[in-house]
Amino acid sequence: MRLALLLALVAVELLPGRQAVGAEPSRPEQVQSDVSQRVISIQSNFTGIEIVLFGSIDFSRAPSPDEAPYDVIMVIRGPNRPVVVRRKEQIAGLWMNGASQTFPSVPGFYAVLASRPFRAVAPEAVLKKLGIGFSNLDFGKTAGGETADDGFRANLTRLQQEHGLFQESDDAISFLGRSLFRGSVALPVNVPIGRYTTQVFLFRDGKLLSQSQSSLQVEKVGVERVVYMLAFHYPFFYGLLAVLMAVSAGLLAWTVFRRE
Repeated sequence: MRLALLLALVAVELLPGRQAVGAEPSRPEQVQSDVSQRVISIQSNFTGIEIVLFGSIDFSRAPSPDEAPYDVIMVIRGPNRPVVVRRKEQIAGLWMNGASQTFPSVPGFYAVLASRPFRAVAPEAVLKKLGIGFSNLDFGKTAGGETADDGFRANLTRLQQEHGLFQESDDAISFLGRSLFRGSVALPVNVPIGRYTTQVFLFRDGKLLSQSQSSLQVEKVGVERVVYMLAFHYPFFYGLLAVLMAVSAGLLAWTVFRRE
């Protein structure tokens, strides 16, 4: 009788889905991330900088460091700005500006880093929804409310890439152990100032598990900041100051080199 009761208890314990008393249920994976620098100061000797993005996966289910089932995509995006793209046309042997198109909302900087080719990480529909990749960026509607011409859009992307302001890097994120990862991106010397956002997406088998977001500030300091503030926020005083400086330089040169 006791043997039959013991066997019944063991069978109940082995039933699928039964958890041991006091055992914590499994939690979904969560990604945490940050950047190496929250503030980047631009002075006259600024030649570009490399920033490091790093993070970890809480409640990771990776069996070992060499068998991580996860994919990570990082997106760094600068402040949006309107950009005018003009087509060069040859008229009477001279190259002149022809047709143009204005894109009202273009990121001043945009970079995508991935642990492997990001188009193999998730379906195109998911990448489009998250705005991952050059082709999935939304530059806004044109002045007439129409969709932008593909030729102008392609040339805008090409020019941004040539200036180092648009970057796509596959296999740029490396895992360090079961849950830690890192990646780095180079900000060029012509990087625009403003607030940047960094987004980190965690995938497994093409499915988005979690995402994390942080930010950093790129700003001018010293004399460069004063000149920038005058030029963009007080253009009248900036122009007046430029004229006064030019007149002062001319008078000084005349005083030094004038003949008796």
